[in-house]
Amino acid sequence: MPELTVREAFGQAVRGLGTGLGDEGPIAREDEEEWAERVADEVVASGQRVRLVPARARRIDEGIIRCMRNRGVVWPPPELAELDLNPDPPNLSDSDVTAAVVTTVLRGGAAITPQGIGDVLRAMQPTGWYNPWASMAEYTVVDVPDLAEEVFSPDGGMSTLPDRPVLDTLLCLAETATLDDLRDAWEASGATREWAIDLCVRVEAEIEANLLDDAAYEWMMGRTLGMGMLLMADVSKRHWSPADQASTSVGLLMMRQGFRYLDEKVPGCEWELLESPAMMPPPLLPFFRASLGRSG
Repeated sequence: MPELTVREAFGQAVRGLGTGLGDEGPIAREDEEEWAERVADEVVASGQRVRLVPARARRIDEGIIRCMRNRGVVWPPPELAELDLNPDPPNLSDSDVTAAVVTTVLRGGAAITPQGIGDVLRAMQPTGWYNPWASMAEYTVVDVPDLAEEVFSPDGGMSTLPDRPVLDTLLCLAETATLDDLRDAWEASGATREWAIDLCVRVEAEIEANLLDDAAYEWMMGRTLGMGMLLMADVSKRHWSPADQASTSVGLLMMRQGFRYLDEKVPGCEWELLESPAMMPPPLLPFFRASLGRSG
């Protein structure tokens, strides 16, 4: 297949993600932050909502809680409270989440803050949980101020993602990534989707049998830690088209690029932690480690 055809296919899939979102750009005397907030308000007013956690995932969460409580186990585990340092965590509404996502899509790294990351992680967590992972994000600047300033600007914004619409960054990757990288991302994307659906099937079978085992453990760890966001994204669509796989593939390339930028700004990152249980979907480990192993 000609290279141009391959790139056009990936580019078309990416363009489908942002159809009609802020196409007109800022109006006269309107800066990018005001423009992004205006577009986000318009999206919310139109009734559109971002669903970070699909219904299937919520049913699995509820099933695990039911099984645990049938056994007399207090769930969620109260020990998590000791690891969550935020005494009054926010509870974002669907409208708040939608506005935050739209703003980030339109402004890229300029819209991302430690608190914003924590807010989204909390919006995705199982109902009623404390969230140590979100707490770690929220207190990044307090915990490691010298390192944090390499990634987060005092005025707001995250330096590992370009300060421009995410769609532009994705399109640039579709146009410039090597064919080998596009192929590797495509394979990693497909394998991760298969892993996510298989995990759902396995944990649902354990819930049905009222016998929680390895799948439930993997699910609960994943919902609490970093891979939860990727897990939810792969479970969110019942039907997965080649366009879905292509756009997800370019998203993985953007994530890997962000890891590389972080590796350059903060030398000595302990990338081996990605291989800890539930930190990363297993099919993605080779995809990320191949580019980080030399310096991580």
